[in-house]
Amino acid sequence: MPVLPAPRCNRPLPRSPHSLEVHRVLKKLALAAAVAGAVAAVRKRNAGRTEADLWHEATRGPQAVSTPTTR
Repeated sequence: MPVLPAPRCNRPLPRSPHSLEVHRVLKKLALAAAVAGAVAAVRKRNAGRTEADLWHEATRGPQAVSTPTTR
């Protein structure tokens, strides 16, 4: 006896209003997480630059805290 394929239905599955609201909230949450990650990356990058600038200023010039030595 041949096996017949399952019948296909072209209608989309019904969605409840609750599932649409959950989907909308998840999209907003994902967007907020992406923005927070971008802000954190920019702050980290700027903090690294600031630290490098301070180190350069502290180790150069006549009033330097520490002078690097060459070996």
